[in-house]
Amino acid sequence: MTKKKANLFAEHLSEVFTPHNNDLDQDMERDLATHIQPPEHLKAFTLKELKNEIKMLHPHRATGIDLITAQMLKELPHEGFLHLMYSLNAILRLDYLSTSFKQAQIIMIPKPGKNPTDVSSYQPISLLPIISKVLEKLILIRINKDNNPHNWILHHQCGFRQCNNAIA
Repeated sequence: MTKKKANLFAEHLSEVFTPHNNDLDQDMERDLATHIQPPEHLKAFTLKELKNEIKMLHPHRATGIDLITAQMLKELPHEGFLHLMYSLNAILRLDYLSTSFKQAQIIMIPKPGKNPTDVSSYQPISLLPIISKVLEKLILIRINKDNNPHNWILHHQCGFRQCNNAIA
C-alpha cells in the first residue's frame, strides 16, 4: 500500500471513529458500587481444554501481528502445548495480560459494490494474535462453566454473552 493511500485511510478513520468515553454515567457508578465480585481466580486451564480449543480453530484464519497461524498451533509438539498452557495459566494467576496480546493489525477491506477509489468504501478489520483469541475463548468457557456470571457481570455489559444470558 502506498504511503499516500495509508494516509488517506488514517485521516478517514480518525474522522469516523472517536475514542471510547471512559466517563461512567450515574447508573453504572451505582452498579459498580453494589455488584457482587467474581471469584478471586479462575481455575487453571487443562492441557485437554487447550488442545480442544486449538483443534476447533479454523485452519485458514487470518494471522495477527505475530504471524502465528492456527495450523502452527495445531502442529505443536506435546512440549509446545505444555509451554503454551503454562503461559496462559500464568496470565490467569498473575492477572496480567501483555499489551502485545491486544495489538491488532488493521487491514482495510473493500465493501462489495462500492467505489474502490473512495476511502469510505472500505471497512477496517482488526486482526488480533491467535493465541489471544484462544485465551479469550478459554476464559469465556471457564467463566460460563464455573462461575455463574449472572451474579457478578454488570447488566450494562452485554458483550460475549449468549442471548439468554443477557440481563435486561
